[in-house]
Amino acid sequence: MGEKGVRSYSGQVIGDSMSLTFNFRFLLNAVAVFGTIIYGAYKFQNRIEELERKMAEADQTIAELLDKHMADEQIKREELEEKVSFYEKEFNINPLSWGKRKKK
Repeated sequence: MGEKGVRSYSGQVIGDSMSLTFNFRFLLNAVAVFGTIIYGAYKFQNRIEELERKMAEADQTIAELLDKHMADEQIKREELEEKVSFYEKEFNINPLSWGKRKKK
């Protein structure tokens, strides 16, 4: 029929000079290579999903901090406007109105 290798299996003769031979070592190596490729793609996809999740969390944190900063700045601006209005009432710095009497 054909020569039998140590790690090969010869099938039945298909034609006059054709026989089907499987090399188990080649099959094992092919499975290992494809398994490694699939495992690497899986790990890569998981890493991308994790980075997307962390990016969404960071965006949310930035939005919260920005809102807090805007609220603090609004409070400070209101306090500053109160101080300016107080000084405008107490100290009249308009020289054209110095001659007028103060109204109380």
